[in-house]
Amino acid sequence: MTTLPSYMVNPQQVHPPQPSYSHVCVAPIGNGVKLVTIAGQIGKHPETGEIPPSFAAQVELALENARRCLREVEADIRDIVRVQQFIVNLSSLDSTRVWAYSRFMGDYRPPSTVIGVQALAQKELLYEIEVTAVVRTSISADLDNDE
Repeated sequence: MTTLPSYMVNPQQVHPPQPSYSHVCVAPIGNGVKLVTIAGQIGKHPETGEIPPSFAAQVELALENARRCLREVEADIRDIVRVQQFIVNLSSLDSTRVWAYSRFMGDYRPPSTVIGVQALAQKELLYEIEVTAVVRTSISADLDNDE
């Protein structure tokens, strides 16, 4: 069995990444299955590069950027297998993130870790989300159904 090489993707609907990384890495892992890793998505507007000052606005924008990355590689929420959320000044009293994240995920609940941090890559940033997904092509799904 020949495994195809990994490839990187930078969706045009998401702000350009720094030169040191790509937004998405797709690694074919065999039998029509691919592992998708999405770099930390932040609340940065894709067209203006603006970072909103409010935590709630950053969360909403970061989640939408994560959704755009998933769509770019033909993945969706139900393909997610792991989430990590990084929050500056984490407070259990703030329900904003929980509400936005729950709306983003719907009734799907993959493993998720929330990590309080002192700072992120830019001083204005308050929230970042990393996503890992496993995507099956229709061919591999058909093979599974034949068993």
